[in-house]
Amino acid sequence: MFRRILLIFFTIIILTTMGLSQKYLKDSLKSPFSFSQAINSPEWVKDAIIYCVYLRSFSNEGTFEGLERRIPELKELGVNVIWLMPIHPIGIKYRKGKLGSPYSVRDYYDVNPEYGTIIDFQKLLGTVHKNKMKLIIDLVINHTSWDSKLLQQHPEWFTKDSIGNIISPNDDWTDVADLDYTKRGLRHYMLEMIEWWIKDINIDGFRCDVSELIPLDFWDEVRERLNHIKPVMLLSEGSLPEYHLKTFDITYSWNIYDALKPLLDGKRTARYIDTLLEQEWKIFPKNSLRLRFNTNHDKNYWDAPAIEKFGVSGLKLTAVLINTIPGIPLIYNGEEVANDKRLSLFEKIDIDWTKPREMDSLYKILFKLRRENKAISRGNFLKIPTTDDKNIYAFLRTESTNKVLVALNFSKESQVTKLNVPIEMLYNKKQTIKVKDIFSDDALTIDHNGKCEIKIAPHGFKIYVLEK
Repeated sequence: MFRRILLIFFTIIILTTMGLSQKYLKDSLKSPFSFSQAINSPEWVKDAIIYCVYLRSFSNEGTFEGLERRIPELKELGVNVIWLMPIHPIGIKYRKGKLGSPYSVRDYYDVNPEYGTIIDFQKLLGTVHKNKMKLIIDLVINHTSWDSKLLQQHPEWFTKDSIGNIISPNDDWTDVADLDYTKRGLRHYMLEMIEWWIKDINIDGFRCDVSELIPLDFWDEVRERLNHIKPVMLLSEGSLPEYHLKTFDITYSWNIYDALKPLLDGKRTARYIDTLLEQEWKIFPKNSLRLRFNTNHDKNYWDAPAIEKFGVSGLKLTAVLINTIPGIPLIYNGEEVANDKRLSLFEKIDIDWTKPREMDSLYKILFKLRRENKAISRGNFLKIPTTDDKNIYAFLRTESTNKVLVALNFSKESQVTKLNVPIEMLYNKKQTIKVKDIFSDDALTIDHNGKCEIKIAPHGFKIYVLEK
């Protein structure tokens, strides 16, 4: 009898230890940052829908005024944050192409005369604010042009090689000179300049170019200074989780972008999205905001325009994905007309705004969905199992009584799949629910056990808003 009791006792100990070990193993795979909370961003940042403008290509004039006239149009689209690519004077020495890259900055306190004057910029900013939108600018402070005011006045603030020559950040960026953030004078200059744009000019934040090449402790100083002025947005081009702890509101989600083409080509199953989102959960601080995009100014030019890369149906599907999974959506100028041009950073390439605006209509629906449903901008995320998880990715976004059900077909063929929605996530009691797809009005019936069947076209999508 004693032996039996002893055996049971040790069995319990072993099973308990195994359970604890599994939990410890699971937690040990998480980064130390994942146990912390991300910075508490302003409410308008959490609700942001960002539109990136390359002034040189956006209008025929390529000016602040050319953008200002169309601010009401962008507001109607549903955008609430305008991000301007660099607006400063561009370097001439060693410039690339005819016009040079806007990322080769000559003077941080001035604007590119191509675009207009500082007064023109302030008029644009005033129009943005009157339309209850925000404006951020590109902050390019890892390097300057070779003929910048900073290099002329303070060559000691630049990185030098072993024989004392100022160098570029890398072998490809030959049009710019690298800054050295071990120099306290440089840090002070940059902090004063950044504060000036927020306090004196009244912009609403920055998209921080190649932020990971600049020490994090400097960015911490930036955030601390700006917090004393007003709530701002700091968007990091990088993807380091620790950037979310004290300083940056948003980081780039390169992981999702890199997965889009393999998903559409069938080289990855829809389950891969789960893998990526789970990796984020294990690595990033809780409630980190990731920037979701299916193109941007770099990918459009160096990779391919989104319409060329993904095709019409793929472009639409990827737009739906990035606007419904957790994160902050980005749209690059010209995507409303499925721009098929590579917008060069070194020349003036105009967007053809006369093209069909089918994507414009899709974005209006998606942005309206986000504005009217906190489940999308703030809600919890729950993967919904289907009978075809290889091709279909389904999930539920929930915020209080607001629920949004999304189903995406990454297959090039029509698919019929059954979903098993946890009914307790919808209502307190079992009941049959009938809803319509926001795009087609196709009806969906979810039975009292949470089961339903959906037919989705090739590279198609369905979105259902469930209200009690």
